[in-house]
Amino acid sequence: MYLKFMIVCFVIVLLGALIGFLAFPMIFKQLIKRSVNLKPGSETRQLWEKMPFPLSFKVYVFNVTNSANIEAGGKPQLQEVGPFVYDEWKDKYDIVDIEAENAVSFNMRNTFQFRPDLGLSGEELITMPHPLLQFLAIANLAQPAEVQAAVALGLDLIFQPQSAFITAKFKDLFYAGIDVNCGSDHAAVQAICQQFQAGAGNHTNAGRFKVLRTSGSKQLTVGQILAYNEAEQLQVWQETNGSSCNRLRGTDGTIFAPLMQPQHGLWSYSAQLCRSLTPKAMGKTKYNQLPAQRYELSFGSPSTEPDLHCFCTDFPGDCPADGTMDLRRCSGTPLMASLPHFYQADPRLVEQVEGLSPTAAKHASTMIFEQLSGTVLTVYNRLQFSLKVMPVKDVPTMAQLRPLAMPLFWIEESLQLDEKITQLLHKKIFAVLNANNWFRWLCIGLGSLGCILGGLFLHLSRSDAKRVGFTVEE
Repeated sequence: MYLKFMIVCFVIVLLGALIGFLAFPMIFKQLIKRSVNLKPGSETRQLWEKMPFPLSFKVYVFNVTNSANIEAGGKPQLQEVGPFVYDEWKDKYDIVDIEAENAVSFNMRNTFQFRPDLGLSGEELITMPHPLLQFLAIANLAQPAEVQAAVALGLDLIFQPQSAFITAKFKDLFYAGIDVNCGSDHAAVQAICQQFQAGAGNHTNAGRFKVLRTSGSKQLTVGQILAYNEAEQLQVWQETNGSSCNRLRGTDGTIFAPLMQPQHGLWSYSAQLCRSLTPKAMGKTKYNQLPAQRYELSFGSPSTEPDLHCFCTDFPGDCPADGTMDLRRCSGTPLMASLPHFYQADPRLVEQVEGLSPTAAKHASTMIFEQLSGTVLTVYNRLQFSLKVMPVKDVPTMAQLRPLAMPLFWIEESLQLDEKITQLLHKKIFAVLNANNWFRWLCIGLGSLGCILGGLFLHLSRSDAKRVGFTVEE
């Protein structure tokens, strides 16, 4: 009887181990992988097409306080003004499912709603480098001398500049626009005016994406970009041996695959930077009691990291400073991207101007990610844009400018899931995992205890039998 009891207990231990450690995790992972898909009608698809809640979008502008001194060759003095706060809504449109490729193509846009109740009014006066005068003059420095002279003439006729800087309300500089006199028939004026484009505003189209609808393997995961603007890779960055700068990696940033391990990275494509990026895993953390992974973005060092050499204009002689990215090939403008206040960038950039104070709490770009479900629990996407200032001898107000990186503004795009949503996530995933954890250890514990007790009683019963036999013989 005790032997049968021990066998039953051993079977319980075996079942607890097989189901709890092998069968259940395997089935559970498959269920999660199948539930996160972009097929029509799925819950994920509905949330992916149009986010049911807005992100917080903040703009901080660097106000120049000594413009006349800068024009005479002085060091810029900056004052941060902000935040200017917006609700940012993300949605997809012109969605087409491609059954043969298990893919879906779409256009993506951001819509902004100004929230003066959460920040500044937008009526504040800002002094900053003239966004047309300086940009065009500096961008044309690579052109032949006669082209530079023609551009300088056109800029003079259009703006009749008394300064290389402009003072205007925030809302005019960033959204309503500034007045440009394109009435002259002069060829130089018309050539320049044809280059003017409207600034980034509401409903800006980020391009045409084609992404995978379901996960197939570690290399093919849900949301992975298959093509951007009908091309399978970019044609922006120079090709070097084994370069990957033009490679489309990851998702559009609004979805991530479940069951991602930190070593796989969280790749996403940024249209405004013309590149794919991934933050680095910084370690485990918790968010509203959910176990999660913390990530932080870094632009790295194009001059020393082989994978980033292709972001150099001419490696090794002309590479962006550590922690920055040259956007000339991407946008055609003399802009550079970095983290705010040149956080984690070359310290010399901070020393070129006054008024910067980089700190991790305010300026790091971070994400807390729940990897089982592929859910972003909280994110702070922070990005600064700076002007690569150069002296332009043909433009009197710019002839004595110092060569430096002039911070213009930085943005923060953030989201924090509230406790109600994280509790739902806990119920769907971690409550089930905890139940399995209890099941397997209960089976193993009780089964092991049963085996031990059964063995003990079996040993005692056999000992008693031997004693009885010995007494009878006597």
